Amino acid sequence: MAASFESSRVPFDADASPRGEGERRRSGLRRRARDRLMDRATRAYTPNEALEGVRDLETLMLFIDDDLRETGLALARVEQYLVRTLGVLERPDVRRRDVHALAADQEVLDHLDVLNETLESLRRRMARLAARLK
Repeated sequence: MAASFESSRVPFDADASPRGEGERRRSGLRRRARDRLMDRATRAYTPNEALEGVRDLETLMLFIDDDLRETGLALARVEQYLVRTLGVLERPDVRRRDVHALAADQEVLDHLDVLNETLESLRRRMARLAARLK
């Protein structure tokens, strides 16, 4: 698999507004951070000249991209738990069993463990990349 490692053609904007949505979709540019994280495995991007000549870049970037995706997925799962919790708390008929179910949810702790592991792995690999840059 020939990989090109790059920076996105669209600057990162976590607070991107929906204006211009049609233009971005037609052009293939994606602004949502989550979409961009997931796209790195399947989309070609403009090569980043600053990364040219970095030793063993292709393999390292594959691992970094994987860490980015896995960390993003873990964050999304934790966010789902938070949204469910908010939904229960905002209900006019909050029930003890629903609150208890959220409080006893061990799965969210598993997602936090994955988040911690993948984020730490990402940080280590980014440090490795930084050490290889000129």
